[in-house]
Amino acid sequence: MKSILVLGTGYVVKPMVDYFIDKCKYQVLVASRDPNHPAPIIAGRTLGKRVLWHATPPYDELDSMVEGVDLVVSMIPPHMHPIVAKACIKHHVNMVTTSYISPEMAAMEQDALDAGILILNEMGEDPGMDHMGAMLMVNLAHAEGGKIIDFKSYGSGIPSFEYNNNPFGYKLSWSPKGLLKAGQTPAVYMKDGKKVHVSSEELFDHSWLVDVDGLGTFETYPNRDATNYIDDYGLHGIPNFYRGLLRYPGYCNSMQCFKELNLMDEEKGHNLEGMTYRQFTARLLKADVKGVEEAVADKLNLRMSSDIMKQLKWLGLFDEKEIPTIKSTNADLLLGLLQEKLAYREHEKDMIIVHNEARVEFPNRIEKRTATMRVEGIPYGHSAMARAVSLPASIASRMILEGTIRNKGILKPTIKEVYQPVLDELETHGFKFEYKMKVL
Repeated sequence: MKSILVLGTGYVVKPMVDYFIDKCKYQVLVASRDPNHPAPIIAGRTLGKRVLWHATPPYDELDSMVEGVDLVVSMIPPHMHPIVAKACIKHHVNMVTTSYISPEMAAMEQDALDAGILILNEMGEDPGMDHMGAMLMVNLAHAEGGKIIDFKSYGSGIPSFEYNNNPFGYKLSWSPKGLLKAGQTPAVYMKDGKKVHVSSEELFDHSWLVDVDGLGTFETYPNRDATNYIDDYGLHGIPNFYRGLLRYPGYCNSMQCFKELNLMDEEKGHNLEGMTYRQFTARLLKADVKGVEEAVADKLNLRMSSDIMKQLKWLGLFDEKEIPTIKSTNADLLLGLLQEKLAYREHEKDMIIVHNEARVEFPNRIEKRTATMRVEGIPYGHSAMARAVSLPASIASRMILEGTIRNKGILKPTIKEVYQPVLDELETHGFKFEYKMKVL
């Protein structure tokens, strides 16, 4: 019997554990700092086992856990992945993550090759499905003799249309801390042959509307450094290359206002004992408690009747309610409000969208080609985001253990040996791209 160690018990882990136990009949160790968190994920199944992991140096617990399994899936915060990777290299154990490859992880390439293992990264929705769909589109165009002159890739996890029912047009289907961290990451993309650099401070100001055929109009903002993928996609010298996120219109202004109010700061903790949210907001702006709304409107250069002011009031930043925690950073306080107000109810559905589009130049024409995937969550069941993030990693893990994927080193799913079989199985789970073509 194969055994897998799953590190983490976040929003998206349960479909993965279900896949390993119910479909593959693997023994699954689910590790968490809180011994209670794995219980609802394992759900009493005998092939599941809870493991307490404190995730603190010198990581002896991790070393012993890795030594005893056939594969490790790391679903913990990205800064921990290199620590896990070192243990996997030491014990010659393959590893899968859904996170971006960090410079520290990339530097382990030779060590992974020497250990004869595969450390497969970016095996989620975005990154993950976006790469795999892109590679199908790119390779088909090249096989037909076309040259791609413009490529755009979008990913999204948002409420389904009927449950887009709050002022922010957003709900939390993945790590809230991850959401804020992603919103403070600079970005780069190619436009007309030149790199466009977007600072973390300007990220949400650098947004625009895009139409996705058959789905509607969304807002996009750039996602990290897209130019890292130009060579991976085989698009050397392409003049236009963009990777972005999709949201309902208005989201970017809301997030930018959080930044301007310094609500995303996670550096300094504050003593909040006995303080209300209204008092906190006043202290944030060094304003009088009675006139805190006016102070916020002035700071953001908004009318009192603006949508943003209504959003901040709805969120609770002007409430006379006492803050439940004694010590907190600005970001943690904001996260607390977001988790309370932007949570999905059990019957509500989320929606993932992965959309790639390209302009392909042939000797006698130019075509626009699109590939769109839209999947909704299951009421009272798994969210679309949970399945979209965990299933690619789960499928790849099974294929590594079965020998279908034999590659070694530090990789992402941009090689055919990885993306083709994973995409084939994803279709059986309802994750399928719809393709369209139009001659321009």
